[in-house]
Amino acid sequence: MTEELPPIASLRAFARAAKTLSFKSAAEELHVSPSALSRQIQAVEQHLGVTLFRRLNPGLELTDAGHRYLETVEQVLRDLRAAQQALGAPRTGALRVSSLASFTAKWLVPHRAEFEAACPGVELEIEATLEYADFERDPVDVAIRFGTGPWEGLHSEPLLDLDFFPVCSPAAPKGDPPLTRIPELAAHTWIHLSQLPHAWREWVAATGHPALRSAREVVYDHVDIALSAAAAGQGVALSSRILCGAELADGRLCRPFEDVVRARETYHLVCRPEGLDDPRIAAFRDWLVEALSA
Repeated sequence: MTEELPPIASLRAFARAAKTLSFKSAAEELHVSPSALSRQIQAVEQHLGVTLFRRLNPGLELTDAGHRYLETVEQVLRDLRAAQQALGAPRTGALRVSSLASFTAKWLVPHRAEFEAACPGVELEIEATLEYADFERDPVDVAIRFGTGPWEGLHSEPLLDLDFFPVCSPAAPKGDPPLTRIPELAAHTWIHLSQLPHAWREWVAATGHPALRSAREVVYDHVDIALSAAAAGQGVALSSRILCGAELADGRLCRPFEDVVRARETYHLVCRPEGLDDPRIAAFRDWLVEALSA
């Protein structure tokens, strides 16, 4: 192994292949052919004199040396990006926000005008998504994620404490069967979100009814669909005021009882560590925290 370093392009190829464990996927992300990416990684292995991947059929697996090298390579690439940004001109242009579709539709877009009034020098470019943005690959400055955090290699901070509660059609509480007490949930359909399969189990356990089960369960992959099903009388959904406030206000949904449970997961602001020095991100973060606490 010489003292010369492999080319940056080869290090990026190795890092992406190590994350995806697929030369084909990594090549697509980096806009090169799989054979070209494979040659880059072979060159790095020859340069280092070690094997970084075990070639399986199918797929790849990092060797112990590969795991150790990946930690260093990722840190080097982060440091290079931070140094480049620190030397560059002040960041201008639209702030590119990747936000979960449910949060975007239910809260961020309805409050966008408030942000623009509070921070007139910052334009938002919002991408609603069901998947997490890849900060190594995607043209994104900041993201809104839902979970417990943290996320490796990224700065993340929770934006609010989130309480969950059941919601249903206004006709459900006085229906047959009725729904005015938590044990009566057993006779109703529970509406689940596929992203939170254990939410109902955790909710009933936290309210002192760990053995409670439903007569029927259905699963949807989008908040809007789950809430629409509840409003149509097709069952009871778990939600939070940030997601169903409008439906509660106009009477499309109601809360059959007032019990709430503090969720383990919540919405987080996520960015690259060096992004904290970006005044646009700082303005967006400060506004989010203040607006969500109101």
